[in-house]
Amino acid sequence: MSPKKNNVLIIDDDIGLMQAMEIVLDSYGIGLSKFTEPIAAIQELKVNKHDVLVVNYLMSMIRGDEIVKLVREFDKEIYIILMSAHKDLAPSIDIMRSLDIQAFFEKGARFDDLILLIESGYKYVEQMNEIKQMSMTISNFGVEIATVLKNAVDAKDNYTKEHSDRVAIYADKFAEYLNLNDEDRKILSLAANFHDIGKIGIADAVLLKKGKLTDEEYETIKLHPVIGETILASSETFKDALPLVRHHHERIDGKGYPDKLKGDEIPYLVKVISICDTFDALTSRRVYRDGYTLEDALAEIKRSAGTQLDENLSNKFIEFANRENEFILKTIPREK
Repeated sequence: MSPKKNNVLIIDDDIGLMQAMEIVLDSYGIGLSKFTEPIAAIQELKVNKHDVLVVNYLMSMIRGDEIVKLVREFDKEIYIILMSAHKDLAPSIDIMRSLDIQAFFEKGARFDDLILLIESGYKYVEQMNEIKQMSMTISNFGVEIATVLKNAVDAKDNYTKEHSDRVAIYADKFAEYLNLNDEDRKILSLAANFHDIGKIGIADAVLLKKGKLTDEEYETIKLHPVIGETILASSETFKDALPLVRHHHERIDGKGYPDKLKGDEIPYLVKVISICDTFDALTSRRVYRDGYTLEDALAEIKRSAGTQLDENLSNKFIEFANRENEFILKTIPREK
């Protein structure tokens, strides 16, 4: 393969060796960034992507493994070659493994050996990128399949139709109000969009029943969070969203399902999505009642605080809904 220019970085206090190495690598079309100061080198690695890092193990200022430890905090993918003046001074196997150092180069050896190690590094990085791309493709495929199933549920259940979309809208806006980080917002959005996907496994006779459910039928409905978790668990994409899918019907007082979690046993993001799910359920029209007005829905959220819903988050949701009154009124489904 044809290596990219200047994507190998070396850290060493032996300037003469680095200059000799640069000449040899240049003849193979491999550019080299040279650093004697570890701090400057680490800053460069943070700013610009490099495929291969070559580090001297024993330097006057700091040992090479300490540098690698700092690099691994922000770059898990770079291929690292640790070098030393003699095999007797080489780092231990334990050090190499713990820091994910892929190769060792003895300074007294021919530069040909280093060239081969660097080319192995290029191949390693290329393979890792291919695997990463494959994983992304599988993940995207998983989302596509989940979307198909979600749409199948929407198609047969008028209530579920667009419900998950609105819960996702509320969850994202409420998360912004709570100043949640981007990762938590991503998890919330994913879970909200697919939290009811388990209803695909509920018989139509139960899911679409117009009248009151029997106790047995209600127990069947209560299976949908577990079914949803099982469906989504097949894709790595949903790993962090699974607890939200499984537990979105848990209650603070422990009377929810499927696991009867209570209080602090319920994860924070589950509490967030539960409030958004409850609010949309209240403001949506059902077979047996019209949708609540905004005022009545917030009053019900207040009444449910501390029993069904988290009290602190319920109060924050009410504050949020009052502040974002226009947005909420636009999102609430209109009666048809």
